[in-house]
Amino acid sequence: MYSKTNYNGSELPPKTLCLTYDDGPGPYTYEIAKFLHEHNIRATFFVVGKYAYHHPDTLQKVKELGHIIGNHTYSHPDMPYYQSVDGELQYQIIRTDLLIKKHLNGDKVYFRAPYGKWSAEVAEELNSNILSSINHLGPIHWDIAGIDCYYWENGFSLDDTVARYIEDIRSKDHGIVVMHDEIADMDIVKPKNKTLELTKRLIPLLLEQGYKFVGLDEIEPLKKESKEVETFCLGGISNGNFISLAGKDSQAITVKGKRGNPLCEITMVDVGHGKIALRAANGLYFNSINGSTDGVLANSSEIKTFEKFDLVQLRDNQVIFRAANGNYLNIEKKREARLMTSAEFMRQAEVFIYIPKHMDKIKSISIRRRLFLLKKRILFIKSKILQA
Repeated sequence: MYSKTNYNGSELPPKTLCLTYDDGPGPYTYEIAKFLHEHNIRATFFVVGKYAYHHPDTLQKVKELGHIIGNHTYSHPDMPYYQSVDGELQYQIIRTDLLIKKHLNGDKVYFRAPYGKWSAEVAEELNSNILSSINHLGPIHWDIAGIDCYYWENGFSLDDTVARYIEDIRSKDHGIVVMHDEIADMDIVKPKNKTLELTKRLIPLLLEQGYKFVGLDEIEPLKKESKEVETFCLGGISNGNFISLAGKDSQAITVKGKRGNPLCEITMVDVGHGKIALRAANGLYFNSINGSTDGVLANSSEIKTFEKFDLVQLRDNQVIFRAANGNYLNIEKKREARLMTSAEFMRQAEVFIYIPKHMDKIKSISIRRRLFLLKKRILFIKSKILQA
């Protein structure tokens, strides 16, 4: 989940720094990571998806050196402005996740917004999508600004740049430091990038002056937040109720719950290949009853074949699920309203609304959007008639 405000390193002890690098991976990323590893320093590399796509081997090498890989969006937009022009914020996160998740050490995805630009509205937009929010933590800001790319652009020397970082670090005493292993937006600056040399000059000086270095996951507020279990509810659009255990001591699952009921709380595990497992409030995983169409129970302590579901993301906070038998989850049209796996076609699937536990309000759909969706639905029906 994303916070409405930034995380920083203000709570770090005196003379303690956390190194972060933005905009890579690039031609200098591995050498920087290797140099830091040789000095027993773990850094976080916030990568841009469009570069991660071309450098998967670099990301793997950086991971093997013990560094953290973070998400820095796919194309490096100013996110509040990007949202204002109807840019696909969630896409920026999800597409980059697909490229970096196998290179993570752990299941948390640390996120930094390009240019540090952020707003409560951006947080709300990202939090409304299960794929762009679950196990994400951010935005991660900084305390010592990344002036290196600005200095390279304006022809400052390496000595000037080192001196400026030393000055800023001494004045702040502790915190998160930003440098740039690549330049995301200014191709003319790329050949001038000296951040590898900057790192090799800066780190020994800081060590001599008694500074210590910690990983991003060692900063106490982030460490505490990463241990929080993210819960959510799934509401059925067709009946207006939520997936829930049938009772406190029950393993049966119905779609009769009300928001706020602890029996409706669900957690999710990403098991790879586009599949997830859902854990109910009793601590057991959803099981599609060994591939039958008889329904779903929360009765499994392990994730095996029938505990895995394909997650199909629709627009914003709407999702559908497909079980191991190839059928989609739907709701039994009886009083019990059991959760079933009997929908053979996607058009029969139940559409569920994803609502994080701490979300203040459900994102509403505008009248214009509703009319647009209705038009698409009519065109779908028309196409089926023409194909008949």
